[in-house]
This record gives sequence, structure tokens and C-alpha cells, in this order.
Amino acid sequence: MKLPATLIAITLLAAGAAPVFAESGAAPAAPVLRLSAETVRRVSVDEMTVTVASERTGEAPGALNSQVLAQLEAALAEARRTPGVVARLGNLQTQPAPRGRPGPWQVRGEVILEARDFRALGELAGRLAQRLQISSVRFGLSGDRRRAVEQELLAEAAAAFQDKAGAAARAFGFRNYRIGEITLGTAGPRPGPLVMRMAASAEAAIGVPTEGGEAEVQVRVEGTVLLLAAP
Repeated sequence: MKLPATLIAITLLAAGAAPVFAESGAAPAAPVLRLSAETVRRVSVDEMTVTVASERTGEAPGALNSQVLAQLEAALAEARRTPGVVARLGNLQTQPAPRGRPGPWQVRGEVILEARDFRALGELAGRLAQRLQISSVRFGLSGDRRRAVEQELLAEAAAAFQDKAGAAARAFGFRNYRIGEITLGTAGPRPGPLVMRMAASAEAAIGVPTEGGEAEVQVRVEGTVLLLAAP
């Protein structure tokens, strides 16, 4: 799932300086170039999220709700006994049952499990899959890891932007440049969800994939530079 880009607008002006405008009888305004630079890095994911669900259909919504909640609470209790796993309730819905299902009502609830220990969470999810559905398995970057990578990439993107600005100024015969407006964008799409529907089994825990692969983190710098004749 691609995460939306976060945009931060920053205006940088040299101390005591102001934008150059052309006036009657004055020197022409400094030419302005719009440039961009970006850096991309693929990083091993460090967070796993599994969503498990309980679903019941029947005549009485109240009874169905109680059955679903009982299963979810049991799953939460087991998850909270697993070191390193963070568990919380997800969506709980009561709605008319889909056509072809027994009973007029359907109740569905979810428990969301998160961990950085993929093996522990995979084993837990496999046990829970004996009595619950596994709705999805997702891998991504934790907030701390993403921020650390973005800080490193920001420094690289800023240096690349300044290198490009200097090269452009020299290519057009100017001695120097001044940065005008800069827009920073960060984007780090998570790998797509591995969606799974597993039937209950009384025989053995179901295997859940625990190889998360990599996620891409990108930082992009866009902005304007004023080309200056004087150093």
C-alpha cells in the first residue's frame, strides 16, 4: 500500500536579502530555474501486521455479537501473552448477511496484531487461524525506522539539489545562485498486503508467511534557484 507523500513547504531567503524584481531603469531580474532532485533507498521491513477475524451469521444479532466478542477477547488474551506482540480490537460490524448465507444477520469483528518479531507473530497467527480467519498479512517499516532513513535521504537529496543548482548556474554562465522556494516530499510505499482467507483446522497450526522483503523510501526536493552574476 502506497503511503501518501508528506509535503512541507519551506521558503528560504538569504538574511537581509529580498527577491529581485525588474523595475524601470533597473537591472533585469535574476533568471529563475526550477530544479528537482530525489534519492531512493530500499530498506528491509521491520514490522509485521496480521489481522484476524471472527464471523457469525444467524437470526439474533445480540447472540452473534456475544459469540464474536468472546472469540476476539480470547484471541487478545493469547496475543498479550506473546512477548513483543501488540494487539488491539479492530472493526466490529453488524449488518444484513450476504445472499446465500444462513440467517438474516452477520456479525464480523477483527483483532489487529503487530510485532517486529516476525517468527513469534507468525506462530501466534498460525495458532489463531485454527479458529479464526486471517484477513491479511502486511509488512512495512516502523515509524522510527522510516524517520531515520528519511533523515539520511534528506541530507543526500539536499546535497544533490545544491550540486545540480551549481552545475546549472555554471552551464548558463553565472557565477553563483541563491535558493528561492523549496518543497520537500517524502514517500515510502509499503509492500502490498498479502491477503489470506484460512479455514479453521483442528489438526495443526497453519503456517503464516514471515518473509517481509523490502520497502522503498523516497525523498524528493523541488525548488527554484536565482542565477546570480556576482559571487
